[in-house]
Amino acid sequence: MLDRPPLSLALASLRLQGTVSDPRAPLEWASDTGFRWVTLDASAPGLRPRELARSARRDLAALLRRLELGFLGLDLWIPTSHFSDPTHTDRAVTAATAAIDLAADLASLTGGHRIISLTLPRGGDLSLTIRDTLLTHADARQATLADHTWPPADDAPPGPLGIGLDPAMVLLAGDNPAKSAARLGSRLMLARLSDASEITRVEPGSSQGRLNELAYTIALATAKYIRPIVLDTRGLPEPAEAARRALAWWGNS
Repeated sequence: MLDRPPLSLALASLRLQGTVSDPRAPLEWASDTGFRWVTLDASAPGLRPRELARSARRDLAALLRRLELGFLGLDLWIPTSHFSDPTHTDRAVTAATAAIDLAADLASLTGGHRIISLTLPRGGDLSLTIRDTLLTHADARQATLADHTWPPADDAPPGPLGIGLDPAMVLLAGDNPAKSAARLGSRLMLARLSDASEITRVEPGSSQGRLNELAYTIALATAKYIRPIVLDTRGLPEPAEAARRALAWWGNS
């Protein structure tokens, strides 16, 4: 039987009542539910880099260790247009560099990874300047960027930039996640677990989904992907319950 990588819960997916400004509750829920890795939401109240001074970062790392949760990295879903719109560019770049710093700090404190998932702009001198700025900062902090813009760029420079693969996004774009993972090979920085019908995101393991999880798992092994897979239930009506069911399905299918 083919071993499946463990799942890292994307907290950007999770919406629990009463947890708007308290990051502890979703982390405790993730641990109690059986997850052993998490991917934090860098835009969530209580987890925004600008809200976390050095002592708060140490406290968050201590909480992750107490809950026995590995730290995989951060999601930072800034609209791509904000990077290329001059009225938003500075703020977007500042948020991204701050997320790189937070990921590096938490990884140093927990022994985890330091991967930042985002969508980078394409085309034009400004996009190249932004990309170079972020890559220089990531390289200095020994962090890596997983660009989830699809289809992936063909001109990615060597260094701390790789491709993030979100199966639901790939399916909705008319592509095959398993073939895409195999084709990306070593460029695949971060793989996610999500699914889609012909028209929208659906729960992983759902009968409406089109993801061939066996082919996807084999393709990730072929690509020598060794990190946890990020369980992404964004856009689903009951993301927490979907995450609970997906964890059981992934472990038993």
